[in-house]
Amino acid sequence: MQTSGILTILRRAKSIFPDDPLYLVIGGFHLVNANKKQISEIIDGFKTLGVQKVAPCHCSGDETRRMFREAYGNDFYEIGGGIIEIR
Repeated sequence: MQTSGILTILRRAKSIFPDDPLYLVIGGFHLVNANKKQISEIIDGFKTLGVQKVAPCHCSGDETRRMFREAYGNDFYEIGGGIIEIR
């Protein structure tokens, strides 16, 4: 599998700031065409890197959002243009 751009970015951030946590990853993960196995591997990568919260949007795809929601539970945030949520 080709290395995901989002994992490459996160690995680079950890290499620059090894002692800082990856608290929240927000944005388009560019996985709209990824299959479940690929998405699962990327979720595993997030977990391995210690990502605490996620908010995939736009080009992440519905399946990606579903799988991240399942993996992260209350640490998953549904975001996108026009979404209003008060917690």
